[in-house]
Amino acid sequence: MKRIRTVILGVLFLFAEPRAFAQMLDDLFEDEDFQSSEIEKMQRETAEKNKAAAKKNNAPAVSPAQPAASVPAQSSASVPAQPAVSTEQAKPKTFSLSAKPQNIQAAPALPKIGNGQMGAMPKLGSNVKKKEDENLSLFEMRAKKKGISNTNVLNFDIAGIRLKMSPQEAVERAGTAGFSVKHEDKKIPVTKEWKYHRQCLRQMFFTYGSKRNCIRETAKTDNSEYIAKLLLENKERRETISVEFTSHLTQNQAYRILYVSKGDASLGNTNEAQYLKSKRHQDFLELLIKKYGSPDDEQQLIWGIAGFNAVLQAKISNASLDFSLLMEDPSIEEGDLDKTYADDMKTGFSDKFSF
Repeated sequence: MKRIRTVILGVLFLFAEPRAFAQMLDDLFEDEDFQSSEIEKMQRETAEKNKAAAKKNNAPAVSPAQPAASVPAQSSASVPAQPAVSTEQAKPKTFSLSAKPQNIQAAPALPKIGNGQMGAMPKLGSNVKKKEDENLSLFEMRAKKKGISNTNVLNFDIAGIRLKMSPQEAVERAGTAGFSVKHEDKKIPVTKEWKYHRQCLRQMFFTYGSKRNCIRETAKTDNSEYIAKLLLENKERRETISVEFTSHLTQNQAYRILYVSKGDASLGNTNEAQYLKSKRHQDFLELLIKKYGSPDDEQQLIWGIAGFNAVLQAKISNASLDFSLLMEDPSIEEGDLDKTYADDMKTGFSDKFSF
């Protein structure tokens, strides 16, 4: 009977439509036809084997799988022998987003870096103490590190002229070295010059020449005119010396001396000229060290420390081969200005106010 149904089923499958074929299946087969005693027998045997293996390995027994209701029944003759299938393989695999992945090793822990302590941050703001050397020049920082120089520039001289000398002494010493006076500049203390200017205007001296003569005559009478600058010259050696002096309020002393030696610009660029220029440069340096000793600042050729005492500085112009020496003590000039303003404050106010 089943064979006849199978043949009829095959013929209808070839000629019938899919929907008609499905309806015919429902009419031909009954529910009992979908049950296979052979399959149930195989599942029972597999469950017994799994149970025996679980007892042997002390593992929990695995429950047998339920028979599939959708599998069509086949005869014992047409169904070949099937190998034993474990229940784990028979179960359909299910996936879950919350399930942990299998056979994946956990990521190794990252090594800890540092000791967990943060270093101290620098302090900011106006409470930070400023460095003591912040406003010092490079030379002053080197001088502070090296220590105050023992060089006393007040003992130095340029062509016999020293700081704090009077104009008369300077002319006398420079004359011995072959210098003569080329120019003389006279001045009046600035506060007194302003005073004489107002007096001359009251005397109706309005033109520049008459007003200037009036101021000078008044200063001579008051004995306030002084030699402020001398220009000395040695024509044979192309040398000049400029000396600046304070007023009579501080004994008309020299506070700045500038020596300049002009090079020969007509030598050209021949081998002979190069030799003569190099020889002049070497002679100047050797004479500096021989007369004044080693400088405190060898790079800048400075003796003494600026801002602390008198200084001497040498300068060399490689382009024109002009050499110069500047010796000065700014504190002498500052003292003269202070004395000038202090003397002006002594003037009474009886001619200015009537109360």
